[in-house]
Amino acid sequence: MTTPMPQRRTPEAPADASIADSESEAEVTMEDLIRRLIDERVASLEQEIADLERTLEEVDNFTRISLNERKIKQSQESLSEFSDSLTGFAEKAFNNINELEDRLDTHALLLAAILDALDGEDLDLTHAQRYQEDQLVMNMTPDERLEEAIERSS
Repeated sequence: MTTPMPQRRTPEAPADASIADSESEAEVTMEDLIRRLIDERVASLEQEIADLERTLEEVDNFTRISLNERKIKQSQESLSEFSDSLTGFAEKAFNNINELEDRLDTHALLLAAILDALDGEDLDLTHAQRYQEDQLVMNMTPDERLEEAIERSS
């Protein structure tokens, strides 16, 4: 803060004029000084705000990346769990299929043994043959059924 220097009064300059000039210089100087201080403070605040905005943007980017990485990790874990459950399901289905194939093989061998034992005897297998034909008809498509009916009628 500059202080105005008292001016000497000369005979040419009236006393009231020098006082008025020094008062206006003091007012202008104080106003300029206050304005400069305010401008400096505003500039430093603007710089701090810009720095904070950059920091906030960096934190925001980091959080977004971190959140995406967590989502990816959760998705990978879910996918791994799903894959494990599918593997377990496939193993269980494979074991069930093997068990059914074993049963079918056993039944086929039993039926072959029964038929061999009954080879000499007169058996009525018409009921079994009708059941087998009915099952074939049920498993056929409508076109196949029509062809079968035409063949039977001719």
